[in-house]
Amino acid sequence: MTEAAEISRIKLLAKRHARATRVALHEALNFIAIHLGFANWTKLVTANKIGWVPSPEQVASIEAMVAKHVSPADFTTGSADASARRWEYLEQAEQGRIRGHAYRLQVALDDVIIAGEGWSITVPEDPSARARVRTSAEADDQSPVFDPDFLEEALNLANHRMAQVRGKISTDWPRRSTKPDGKGRSRHPLCDRDSDTWFCLHCDGRITGVQIAKNLWHCPACGASPVDIFHTAFWCEDEGKSLPPIGAKAKSDGRPDFQVVDDRPKLELNERNIVLLMRSALLDDATNLSERLGALLAEITVDEDNDVWISLEEDLWPDRKEPTEAIKVAAQLGIEIEVETMWSKIPFHWPAFGEQTSSTTEYLQMLLDAYVQYAVLSDIDA
Repeated sequence: MTEAAEISRIKLLAKRHARATRVALHEALNFIAIHLGFANWTKLVTANKIGWVPSPEQVASIEAMVAKHVSPADFTTGSADASARRWEYLEQAEQGRIRGHAYRLQVALDDVIIAGEGWSITVPEDPSARARVRTSAEADDQSPVFDPDFLEEALNLANHRMAQVRGKISTDWPRRSTKPDGKGRSRHPLCDRDSDTWFCLHCDGRITGVQIAKNLWHCPACGASPVDIFHTAFWCEDEGKSLPPIGAKAKSDGRPDFQVVDDRPKLELNERNIVLLMRSALLDDATNLSERLGALLAEITVDEDNDVWISLEEDLWPDRKEPTEAIKVAAQLGIEIEVETMWSKIPFHWPAFGEQTSSTTEYLQMLLDAYVQYAVLSDIDA
């Protein structure tokens, strides 16, 4: 690679970095120059004119840096060694230990989550949203997130990873989506529409093109995602022309929101789970294949008080047989149970065959023999 080609390569990487971090090109050039040990880009160009060229290792380090999409604001000093140490720190961020506590770090639907035993920290994709810290009620007294030093280190890891996520998003979007033009017009990243005014489906107000681009197309008021941002308020009679400007959220002090949750397993007595338990109990009550079919076909309804009504097919379930196991399960759950018989279309012509066996294969053979003798087989080859 020639000297000119090496500098051209660095300029190209700076352009990619500018797009990813949503900054002006000159800021990205200065950032890369600092990473290479120069005070700014001008100093780097001057050195190049008198013979300095970046080594292959330096170019590779810049490529790795740009791939991480970390903002220049994350590097407060011009020390190349400090930058290298930070990159090494981030390289190991998927799992590790902070002050003796193990953690795992992952990205889920563009939110960054760092979590350990009894605690988690979520940094949302929305730049204006506060980080959320959740701790388990059981581990509340020992949770490391209440240690300010631990919390700071964990937040730094999550925020660095989020800078990479947002950088990747910005790189994938059109440049105009994150850098409005001189008239304040920005381009919607999903529908390729340019406008200097935007509207949130959930908020009664106008958003400027600069506002929405700066906030990665999340509503600055409610945090709604880009799919809820439109160039006209089609839900208003005047398409939003009379709506007032939307202001930004109150400036955060940088501290996350804390939530203490009880994440112990709980038995949820919702309709789905009650029906599942009652049908299982009916199957326990079944002593032959006919009754098993009756349990499987039973209509089980649950009312607003979680009380249960069971309707059993009279040709499959004996009229006088009580579902004793189902009654016991209802008593365990503290709910009432009512049982009735119903008449409906049974699945096969001779339900009484099921009373003679508990084996599905024996029952099916009885049916096959009967159908061959008295009827026709429509769906299988006899």
